[in-house]
Amino acid sequence: MGCGGGVGRPPSVRAVAAAAVAVWLVPVVLTLAVLWMPLLCCAVAAVRFNRARRRRLRLRGCRDDDSGGLGRRWTEAVNAGYRMRLLGQYLEDQIKLVGVAEEGEEDPY
Repeated sequence: MGCGGGVGRPPSVRAVAAAAVAVWLVPVVLTLAVLWMPLLCCAVAAVRFNRARRRRLRLRGCRDDDSGGLGRRWTEAVNAGYRMRLLGQYLEDQIKLVGVAEEGEEDPY
């Protein structure tokens, strides 16, 4: 018949040892994986942030190996010029708004 009704061979010593090692290693490996997961996530985030920073600096025209050199000063000058243009545009808009407010309303005081 052979449908599993009888008693089979006893497991070998090798199979029992392999099962014991697996039973012992699964919790250890799982615990180590859970403990290392936040560190791995932080490392991946740091690598991605560094790549994005390098890409952003490269697009600005500044080399990453500059530490306060000519590229850095050039970037600061460009930023200062951009900020001055923004400030000028902001002040012009404010003057226009004040002029419109003075023309459209009377002084309440």
